[in-house]
Amino acid sequence: MSSYDKYRIGGKRLNKQLPEHKIIAWVEENFEFKKRKGGAEYKICNPFDGDTKFKFNINPSKGVCHDWRGDEWAGPINPESGKRNCSFIKFVRAYRKCSYREALEEVLGTSGDVAEFMRPENRAGLEEAKRTIAVALPDTACLLSSSTDRQAKIVITWLKSRGYTDETIAKHELYHSGMDVYWPYFEFDTFVYWQSRSRLNKRFEFPATNIYNRDGNIVGHTDGSKGDYLYGFDDAEQASYLIITEAIFDQHTLGTQALASGGAALTSTQIQKIKLLGPRYGVILSPDNDKAGIMSLLNNASVLEHNNLKVLCSVPPSIEYIDQENRKKKTKDWNELFTKVGLSLKDIRELFDKNIKKLTMSTRLQLREKADKLSK
Repeated sequence: MSSYDKYRIGGKRLNKQLPEHKIIAWVEENFEFKKRKGGAEYKICNPFDGDTKFKFNINPSKGVCHDWRGDEWAGPINPESGKRNCSFIKFVRAYRKCSYREALEEVLGTSGDVAEFMRPENRAGLEEAKRTIAVALPDTACLLSSSTDRQAKIVITWLKSRGYTDETIAKHELYHSGMDVYWPYFEFDTFVYWQSRSRLNKRFEFPATNIYNRDGNIVGHTDGSKGDYLYGFDDAEQASYLIITEAIFDQHTLGTQALASGGAALTSTQIQKIKLLGPRYGVILSPDNDKAGIMSLLNNASVLEHNNLKVLCSVPPSIEYIDQENRKKKTKDWNELFTKVGLSLKDIRELFDKNIKKLTMSTRLQLREKADKLSK
């Protein structure tokens, strides 16, 4: 039995290994290489830093990579394992700057069973993982992009009305069960959480999670609070900048480097994860344009600055529109600029960029005055 077979939930394997021959074929097609240990390992030049000495090692049988000089290419260190995510599929994603699914399709080819690896519980993981926070989607949940269920078409139409496309639905690996949409959360290529929302009544659901060890035994529990996670964590580039929104729809609307907190107040766990990503150019807070949102911006800014993080802000503009009942209203969040005003996602992002401000004393006073006016 391989080490990967030890990761199980209810008899199901939790992590799945990519076929060794597929990894070898991809490496040999894309890189100049040398072999070591009788061909069990491949050496290439690290494509991320101009290496010319073949310092980057790939082990096809284990599905892991390692640069002898350091693995900064692999992103932040996972505080649970004390290691970086050096899986082969992570390397392909970083090298191609693509989604998990796109990386799988490239490595496995048209004849490969990508769907077998797409189920979040089966996500290809690291052999060296010490423990996994194990969470599973409901058995009835199906990958939305390939679902033939009649209700899937209704759900997809709804998501498109909020700014998604067929391509982004597939890229972000959205699932559905009936009229409920499921957004999986990934950290270090591990499935850690999900959030669902009903198309019918805006009902939200979240999982409870158990903590499993390598042998598949429960070693602890967590409440599964969304305050422990940031949606979009694995898609964010390290040592860059970050955008923090509250809702996933706003996160998707803004796109690159945006994370959704799922709540008004950032938790200590979320702040630690923001620090793991090392936003060198700052954290841009972008809440709703209402009193609660503005106050959360000011409070979160103070906490982030206390943790030695540079903070900026970009508040969505308040634009008047006419609702379905012919009443005048004003937009409060970024996604409403798409759904209510009709701006494109590109235009919204440009507007966001133009609205970025440093949190000077003058800006804080203006925001407080704004919050006071909004409460009247």
